[in-house]
Amino acid sequence: MALAREILTHPRIYPHITDDGCPVAERFIPPDDPRVWYLLVRRNGQCVGLFALHPQNAICYEVHTCLLPCCWGPQAVELAVAAREWIWRNTPARRLVTNVPTYNQLALRFALKAGMALYGCNPASFLKNGKLYAQHMLGVSKEDY
Repeated sequence: MALAREILTHPRIYPHITDDGCPVAERFIPPDDPRVWYLLVRRNGQCVGLFALHPQNAICYEVHTCLLPCCWGPQAVELAVAAREWIWRNTPARRLVTNVPTYNQLALRFALKAGMALYGCNPASFLKNGKLYAQHMLGVSKEDY
């Protein structure tokens, strides 16, 4: 959990994964729940990020991508695809979903390149710096592969 916390509160990650209801990074404690999966990403023996899976039900998981800057760019897509394949083989997940605030076009492009499909929009559902945003809703199903 200490390693997950270190990644999640990294100064280049935490501002992008939190909203106005989250504590400052120094007070953040990741959920320590046996239903939540933290998939650590390692390259050359070094931990370079994680994918967090939060169950919405028995087979549908919300995924959060938290890769350190050394993995940003095209290699992030490769890591996301590899993680998805691992998830299909090793977890009960049959559908992965994510939500991306409309202001975060970089995250939206990343999710689409990683194989997720846009399936909806959740209006006025994310509060960041006092401003209300809609969220793009994306997902991918195991049966699609």
